[in-house]
Amino acid sequence: MGALEISLAAVALLVGATGTFSPCGLSVIETIGPTGHTGGRRTTVAACLAFLPGAIAGGVLTFGLLALLGNLLHGAGGRASYLAAAAIALLAAGLEVRGAQIVPQIRRQLPEHWRRLMPMPVAAALYGMLLGIGFTTFVLSFGVWALAGISLALGEPELGLLLGAGFGLGRALPIVALAPLAGRGPGIRANELMCERPGVYLGLRRGDAAALATAALALVLVPV
Repeated sequence: MGALEISLAAVALLVGATGTFSPCGLSVIETIGPTGHTGGRRTTVAACLAFLPGAIAGGVLTFGLLALLGNLLHGAGGRASYLAAAAIALLAAGLEVRGAQIVPQIRRQLPEHWRRLMPMPVAAALYGMLLGIGFTTFVLSFGVWALAGISLALGEPELGLLLGAGFGLGRALPIVALAPLAGRGPGIRANELMCERPGVYLGLRRGDAAALATAALALVLVPV
């Protein structure tokens, strides 16, 4: 894996993780955690194991299809495509550094009633897919829009799949790590930190900005 792939994977992971601070991310932690059902720890483990591949599948679906669409529209790669993708990454980085309000914002919550209509692991897998898709719930970073634009601009399906898998993994790992702790001391403290300390979220967005800027540099320097 070269510098470009590593930098894009890092962006996808960080941007995905930033989404944990969304209302949907926080609600899933409570929903699949021990306090969200009566199935005990075994159900929580099963739900977490289902949520992870669901989130990855959602990310792969979104960014893989966007890259495929770009390939159909203008082919794969090329200097103009790399420069366009770099410009998108730099624009998003600038907005993230400023902590600008996310526009356009998608204010859609997860279908909470699914948890009552189907087994928790099945609902968790579907929740993961919706979060992995990225545009079916709240967007917490301009990096999500940037990843979509980069996938479309590059038109390289393999990079789209990489971005999708990284984004889905980034969305899933914090939730899978925190869900088993819901209702317990460490989980309560983590929830308070996420909900009551805006600086933590802004710090993550600035981390997204740094990763986006690094990816922009890698896109400019990639040999064609």
